[in-house]
Amino acid sequence: MPLTKSKDILDQELIGQGGAKLGHIRETFVDLDTGRIAFVVVEAPGLLGGSGRYHPVPWSIVRYDPMAKTFHADVEKDRFKGSPSYDRAQIGSADYAWDEQSNRYFDAPSDVFVAP
Repeated sequence: MPLTKSKDILDQELIGQGGAKLGHIRETFVDLDTGRIAFVVVEAPGLLGGSGRYHPVPWSIVRYDPMAKTFHADVEKDRFKGSPSYDRAQIGSADYAWDEQSNRYFDAPSDVFVAP
């Protein structure tokens, strides 16, 4: 089982379909019951760097390409742009139910278990 440190995931680009750059991974959220990453939070690019809008992407739709050393999500750029996004305070609060909204939007199961 390959392992990596969370700091090696942060600030990496998330690549979408056709090689489209979706943004940079700014945070990971870990499910404390399973100990697995549940979401990566991606900041879409803006005019002068980051947009200040954060898109939670279910880890279940993210894959790592070890040859290219990049993270990929099977999503088109326009669909990603339309995904639920939040500011820093909202992403830090469970009151917004952003996890449920993102799972629904990306049609990702919320209780994925990957056998070792």
